[in-house]
This record gives sequence, C-alpha cells and structure tokens, in this order.
Amino acid sequence: MLPLPPSLSGSTGANTLPALDLRGLRAGVAAMYDGADRACAQLRGAQLATVLRLTPYAMAANVGSGLAVLWAFRGAMPAGMAWWFAALAVVAALATRNWWQQRHRRLETASPRAVHRATRNAALLAGVWAAVPLLWFPTATAAQQILVATLFTGMLGAGTFMLAPLPRAAVTYGAIYTVAALGALLQTRDADFSGVIALISLYSPMVVLGSLAGWRKSAALIASQNEAVRQERMLSVLLQDFEQHADEALWETGMSGHLQHLSPRLGELLGVTEDDIRSQPLLALLERRAVEGFDELQHALDAGAPFREQPLAVRHGDGVRHLAFNGKRLLDERGRTLGWRGVIADVTDKVASERQLRQLAHADSLTGLANRFMLRDALAAALRQKRPGALLMVDLDHFKRVNDDLGHSAGDELLKSIAQRLRDSLRAGDMVARLGGDEFAVVMTHSGEAQEAAALAGRLIDALQWPVDVQGRHLRVGASVGIALFDTVESGVDDLLVQADTALYAAKEGGRGRHAFYTPAMGEHSRRRVAVEEGLRHAVLHEQLSLHWQPKVDIESWTIVGAEALMRWDHPALGRVNPAEFIPIAEQTGLIDDLGRWALHEACRAAAGPLAGVCISVNLSPAQLRDARFVNHVRDALRESGLKPAMLELEITESVLMEDVHGALEQLHALRGLGVRVALDDFGTGFSSLAYLRRFPFDTLKIDRAFVNEVLLQKDARAIVRMIAQLATTLGMRTVCEGVETAQQLAVVAKAGCHEVQGYLVSPPKPLIELQKFRTAWQPHAPEMNTLH
Repeated sequence: MLPLPPSLSGSTGANTLPALDLRGLRAGVAAMYDGADRACAQLRGAQLATVLRLTPYAMAANVGSGLAVLWAFRGAMPAGMAWWFAALAVVAALATRNWWQQRHRRLETASPRAVHRATRNAALLAGVWAAVPLLWFPTATAAQQILVATLFTGMLGAGTFMLAPLPRAAVTYGAIYTVAALGALLQTRDADFSGVIALISLYSPMVVLGSLAGWRKSAALIASQNEAVRQERMLSVLLQDFEQHADEALWETGMSGHLQHLSPRLGELLGVTEDDIRSQPLLALLERRAVEGFDELQHALDAGAPFREQPLAVRHGDGVRHLAFNGKRLLDERGRTLGWRGVIADVTDKVASERQLRQLAHADSLTGLANRFMLRDALAAALRQKRPGALLMVDLDHFKRVNDDLGHSAGDELLKSIAQRLRDSLRAGDMVARLGGDEFAVVMTHSGEAQEAAALAGRLIDALQWPVDVQGRHLRVGASVGIALFDTVESGVDDLLVQADTALYAAKEGGRGRHAFYTPAMGEHSRRRVAVEEGLRHAVLHEQLSLHWQPKVDIESWTIVGAEALMRWDHPALGRVNPAEFIPIAEQTGLIDDLGRWALHEACRAAAGPLAGVCISVNLSPAQLRDARFVNHVRDALRESGLKPAMLELEITESVLMEDVHGALEQLHALRGLGVRVALDDFGTGFSSLAYLRRFPFDTLKIDRAFVNEVLLQKDARAIVRMIAQLATTLGMRTVCEGVETAQQLAVVAKAGCHEVQGYLVSPPKPLIELQKFRTAWQPHAPEMNTLH
C-alpha cells in the first residue's frame, strides 16, 4: 500500500475538518511521482487512467472554446490568431490520438516518466491558451474581453479539477493560466481591473488547493482499494492453504441446502463424495451418519442465527468421530437467505480428553479416593434428600515429619496405605475422600446418630495408629477427627465443611489422637478467630495498634535502665484484644511480619526520641527470624530512627532455636554484627538452653515468671534462680527477672545475684506518654526488702 502521510490518509476525528497539511501533501505527491515501489506505480496508473478517460471530452471542449474565440474576433481577426488556433488544434489532435491508441489498454501501473510527461503536456496546452490574453486581450473590445475572461475563468477551474488526479500537472496548468490572466490585466493599465486582479489572485490558489484536496482523497481511496485487493488475494491463498493443510474444513451451502464445493478435508470429515453432495443436501447426508447431536444442529440451522461449536457425532469406520460446526447465514442485499457458510472441526481428541479430565476431576490421582468435588457432590445429594448423617474430617498427626525426613516418595506410599485403611474401616454406603495433603474426609450416611459417628471415628483412629511399613521402615502417624452431624436441620455443604474443620481444630488442640464433635460454642470461637484475623489485616493501616512499655530497673542502683515494648490492639468492635489471642493467629496467618516490622520501627523511633538513654527490648517471633530479609528490616529501622544499635535489644524464645537452629544462629550472628543486643526470653523452661548458650553468646537471660512466682514457696525455685544468675555472671551475661510483684520476691532474686527486675512491683505496662511521666518522677530508692531465709 502507498505509504501516504497521515494528512493524506483521509481519516479524521469525528465532527472535525482538518486543515490541509502542505508538508504532508508534498511528501505524498513526491511519493506518487518518484516512488519506485509497485504501490506507487499502481497509484500513478490509476490517476493517469482517470485523466486519460476524460481526454477526448476535454480536447473537444478546448477546440470548441478556440472556435468561440475566433468567432468573437471575426470582424477584425488579429494577426497570428489563425496560427494560434492551428496550434491548439494540433495539441488537441495529438492528445486525442494518444487516448485512442490506449483506449482498450488497462493501465494498472505507470512509470514516473509517464506522469512527468503528462505535466509537460498540461503545461503545453496551458501555454497555447496563455497566448490569447497576453497577445489580444489588452486591445480587444469590451465584448471580446468579456468572452475571453469568461472562457479563461471556466477553463482555469474545469481544467485544474480535471487534472486533479495529477497534482503537478494541475498546479502547472493553473499557475500558467493565472500568470497569463494577471499579465493581460496588467497590460491594460486600467484601474477598473484592479478588483479583478485581486479576485484572480485569491480565486486561482483556491482552485489549485481544491484540486490538491481532491487528489488527496482520491489517492487515499485508490490506496485503500489496492490494499483491499491485496488482502482479498492473500485471503484466497490462505483459504486454499487452510483447506489443504488444516484440521478444520470450510463448508458452504446454497439455497437448496447442497454443499457448494467439497475439499479433500471436508470430504474426509463428513465421509462423503462429489456424487453425494450433488445428489443430496447436507442435512440429509449428515442424518444418515449421525450418532448424536443431529437434532440440535438442525434446530440451530432452522433458527437462522449464527452458531458456534455445535457438536455432532458421526459414524467413522468402526468408531465415532466428533465434529464441531460453526455457521453463519449468507444474505443478499434484501436480507434473504442465500445459504450457509462456516467451519467444521474434528474435535474427537478434545472430546476424549475432556471425558478423561472429567473422570480425573472426581478422583484423587494418588490414592484413587474421591476428591473434594465428589465429596461436595455426595454431601449435596445427602442434604437434598434430607438423609441424616455425619461428616468426619480426618487429619494425620505426624505426616509432615515423614515428608521432611524421608522425602515425598515415602510420604506418597504412606498416604496410599492410609487410604486403604480408611476404606477398610467404612460400612457400605459411606464414602471417603482425600481433600489434599494429609487431610481426608468421610461421609457417613447410614446413620445420623452421634454414637454411630463416634464409633466410626474411633475405628478410624484405631486403624491409623498402627505402624505402616514404608521402604523398610515402620512408620507410626495417628490421626485426629472432627465430626459435624447433619439431619433435617437446613445446612449447606460449606457450612458442614467449616463445622467439621472447626471440630478437627478443637480435637487437635485438646490432644492428638482423639475426636471432637462440633458445637455452637466452637462456631462462636471460630467466628471470633475469623474476626480477629480479618481485623489484623487492617490494624496497622487503621492505626489500631499501639505499644505499651514496661520498665526494667537495675537492682543495685534502682534506676530505670530499660523498657520492654509490648503490643496492644484496640479493635473498634472487639475492643481490647489480648496479645495471647492475636499474636498466635498473626503467626499462623503470616501477618506477624507486618506487625513485627511496625513494632520494630515504632520502638526505635520512641527509643531515639522520648525514651532516649533507655535500652528498649522488642520481642521477635520465630516467623520473623526465619525471614531472610529480617536483618535488613532491623538495619532500616535503626537508620531511619537514628537509634544507636546498642540501645536495641531483641528478645527471642527458645522455640526459635528448636525449629531451625542453624538458620536461627546465622540470623542471630548477623544481628550481632549490626551491634544490637540479643536476649533469651523465658530461660529455663525449654530443653536445651545450656547447649544454645554455648553456641551463641547472648547478652541477657530473662528468668521466666514461673520461677519468680515460686521463689517464696519452693526451695528448688530459689535454687534454679540462683543457678541461672551464677551461670549468667560466669558467661558475662545480665539476668532479668520477669514478673516481680512484691518486695519479698525482689529480695530473693537480688540475693540470688540477679541484675534487673521487671514486673508490677516496678510498674505495669504503660503507654508512652505515661511512661515518660513515670520516668520523670522515678526516685532511685529501692523499696524495703524483707529477705527470706
């Protein structure tokens, strides 16, 4: 297609009249006159052919106009006018002869020389006519001048527009006429012609610009027509290639319903020959071979609307071939049906795959048990039929350990054995499904009695507690079961799944290897948990969280040396939510990362500002320490707040080290590299505290409040506190006693050699503003201590 500039494309915005882009116009004209590609040659040919078709009429008009000039000057014909007319006649004759020679030739392309020659011919014709006003207008009578002016004006407009397909010829033609007219008027030296001169000066350029605008539209139209022809040819080639190589086939019927053509692929798909399509309409051919779907296809054709993927199964050899029809009516200009056209596709493989997928979609690929979809269908059927029953959710207790220690292949073998044991434990009519991972579900429909459901749960737990032989090992897993009963009470499938899952959660909380029935109280607990989880997702954004601070006091100097940041949450609907409730939920849902990062930044800002000079403590969860980005989070918090690293102490519990000791120690050493302090919280309540102390040099050991509470009552508690204090001193660590509430407790831990205390004896946790006031009013005098001997 000719690469026309945007100004020549003919496209404009809605309801706009674009100005003529002269720069783009020049580029388009240059492309047509001098372009070497075929598109430019085709445009030259089309435009030149348009002018040539009008040549005999134009030449006849020129000769007639010449005769009118001779008639006007008949009384006293000026010298040379006869020779002028002869020259005009010769030019007209040559142009007519050229047209006559090419009148039967289809001019598809033209060379640049041909259009340049047309420009010279237009200049020659205009030059012949220019002699009339320049030589004879000044001395002519008024009547003769009127005739010449009228002829010149008309020929200027008509000739320029006739030559519009050849813009350079049109511009040259119009320019010569304009110059000749202005020259003749100026020769008269008649002031009365001044207005005419001005009008011609304005009128002539408008005529030329109008012809150029016409050329722009015609060039764009020709280019579009050429592109349409090119695309039609390409489409024809593609359709031929499609019919020869594609899996689909084109079909078209006429008004009689017979196929219009039969490609090899269409004949193969339908199993018909040329004789068949001539003797019978398409529907009759299909009806003989159809196995399924013929009535629906016939109905779609009778409806007259376009249709897609209309299935039809036809006999093919010893089997069945599945076809998909797409079709659309062919209409004439009056909207009458001429026939149908569309595509037929062979979808046999697709249908077979879909059937296999449907089968796989309802079964677990590993165990062969029903899957979640079949379970939902079975529950829905039982609920529709109002049959009483029970849904039992079964979860293996130690399956993750098998996967982690022995690999997934061993885990898969274990699951297959577990699936078979579950099958063997059921009665006829009951169904077991695998929901994913190590979670199974059983639908009991032979009874809706709680006693029966409990008995089934007991059989399942007993069956799964015995060892399973996997890869030469005896593996013992066990299971917990949650039970939701359903009877005539209206319940939905999703409701039952939630209830059974809630009961399973309760069974696992109460101790593994047991079952639990769903109760409304569990539902309330579950809804409360959902509300807490949902609220946590918005707590930081809505500024519902805050930090309270509990001061730590040096026993010897009785000065405030530190403060522990404790998170508080005030929910607009739930009220003050206990950290013991929302922190575990945050850890289980992954929200602890956002909460911990917020607490870290807030604590560092407070320590660098209102609490300057006090070492602050921030608790870490195992999930935070497992995050590879955590060290960077700490570094960012220190940098943004300007807090010195030594004024930040991070508290971890022993459980952090028990889950991934190598990863945790690596993170702790990286934190120590930043310069922050690390404290081991709840020391003495775990199993391997001494081993951890050898592998990482903690700065602080925090003695759990459980020992502090007993120091006044139990000698062993006092001994443990004293031993921890001595151990910390030997290792160069400080000790902090948590939960000190009385002067007597303070006296005991001080005598044991502890360094710091924290508890209600000093102060309960306070908001930041209250802690500032408390710190200002603090008197470094220890309370009177009554020691216990």
